[in-house]
Amino acid sequence: MGKNIIIAGAGHGGLTAAYHLAKSGYTVTVYERAAQESDLGYEWEDFFDARTFDEAGLPNPETGKIPKVPISFYGPNPDDPPIRQTFADGEVEMHMYRKELYAHLIRVVSEAGVKIVFGCTVYAPILIGSRIVGIQTSLGDFTGDLVIDACGVDSPLRTNLPAYLGIQKTLKKYEYLYAYRAYFNRLEGFDDVQNEYKTYFVDDGKDGLCWAVTTEKTVDLLVARFEPFGQDEIDRMFKIFKADNPHLGEELVLGGQVTKIPLRHPLAVLVADGYAAIGDSACMTVPIAGSGIANSLRAGKLLADAILSDINEEYSATTLWKYQKAFYDKIGDSMATIDMARMFLLNMKKADFEFFFGNDILSSEDLSFNTNETSAKEMFSHFSPSVIIDKLKKVGGNRSLIRRLGVVAVRIGRLKLITSRMPETYSREAVSKWAEKYERLFAETQIK
Repeated sequence: MGKNIIIAGAGHGGLTAAYHLAKSGYTVTVYERAAQESDLGYEWEDFFDARTFDEAGLPNPETGKIPKVPISFYGPNPDDPPIRQTFADGEVEMHMYRKELYAHLIRVVSEAGVKIVFGCTVYAPILIGSRIVGIQTSLGDFTGDLVIDACGVDSPLRTNLPAYLGIQKTLKKYEYLYAYRAYFNRLEGFDDVQNEYKTYFVDDGKDGLCWAVTTEKTVDLLVARFEPFGQDEIDRMFKIFKADNPHLGEELVLGGQVTKIPLRHPLAVLVADGYAAIGDSACMTVPIAGSGIANSLRAGKLLADAILSDINEEYSATTLWKYQKAFYDKIGDSMATIDMARMFLLNMKKADFEFFFGNDILSSEDLSFNTNETSAKEMFSHFSPSVIIDKLKKVGGNRSLIRRLGVVAVRIGRLKLITSRMPETYSREAVSKWAEKYERLFAETQIK
């Protein structure tokens, strides 16, 4: 083999892997459909773990660290007060405009020697037997020793792989969101309104989530649904936001597009001979929050480590399995656990949320997970046995909810057992059987 690496798509995780490989002497080329660097990235900002760049082995940007921004969670009953997160003084997180993040990543990978070909749409993989050896693109066919798939949620590489490779090709309903995000001007004359990050648990019986983030100059709106929606729904939601946020202006400052985002557990199988999926192509977003930046950057380092350890340069499913194992050990297992919690939340009705908010079952501490907590263990670390017992006592009058909480607890236990039994080494038969058990457990958890 050799050291000619193809990165299909300029995703965050793919660029991270590209950086480490190029610095180690590999020939790395990124093929990206955007016409130019300035077209990369959505027109919005993201909060993510301040530790991310260090853990991904990347140079830190010069700016971006800010004090953690607390979120206020609002239930369906306007008479119930919101639950506000609380953080210790001095805690920080990254807050970056997507285009600024991309500018930083493109600069560091270019300095490392990575070549980026813009205006190149990837169509499909090229296979010889069961090995991926290149990509078909709008600029012609390109071959390499390894193809890293960073093409996104509907990757044309993953969706065109042969079924026998065992990599899930398409996502199901409730495994992705259509998200509208836009920044509107903040009206003057509302000086008494505090800057606030409002997340609404339910909205008028619609499946999805929404938020309104008030800053010094803008109001950042998010409308996310599991079904496609158009301007009528955006206009309807704008009126609802306006009623609760009278300082919301009508001037669109930034954003305003609808984007498809994966929102589920990571793919069961990430690798094949000559192929590795990363980022949105592998469903690496946090299943409740929907952000995948931190996970993807970290995964890029894990993938590069696995490739660099392949001293025979085979880049086979067998040697790339080290990446799969490391990802699930450090990230994927927790994301799968959080997805079980997400599916429980999706099955909650308006009355369930009213019960939680109205009976003081959820506290500020319960919801004070943040961007620096990237695992289920960190997010739920304060749930000691005594805390759980106290909450169960409060829920005790709602037998239906108790039963459903019991079911999800059992399923999380089963999930932990399944992920602990992921094959130590790759064989197509063993991995296929394991993946079937993993996916079957989520399929049994129906969204109603």
